[in-house]
Amino acid sequence: MKIWGKLMKEDKLLKSVLFESPRVLSSSNFIKDLQEICYMMDVSTPVSLPTHFKHFDRFNRVKYIPRDFVEEVDFTALILEHVLDKK
Repeated sequence: MKIWGKLMKEDKLLKSVLFESPRVLSSSNFIKDLQEICYMMDVSTPVSLPTHFKHFDRFNRVKYIPRDFVEEVDFTALILEHVLDKK
């Protein structure tokens, strides 16, 4: 599974990372991948609710905003997109 993580401030891309994981998509694996992506981007991990995973699973995209983080952040969104392999 590949996930493209993006840190945005308004319409400006601050950081971007392409994360690859051998794990299959599940709620617990999604949390692990989210933690690793945040570590790679050097930001705190947001609070991820079941609705975040459902949104990612259904639409291949999820957006975390500053209120999803316990600590104060200096960006407006953390966006995760599921990169689908073309075959």
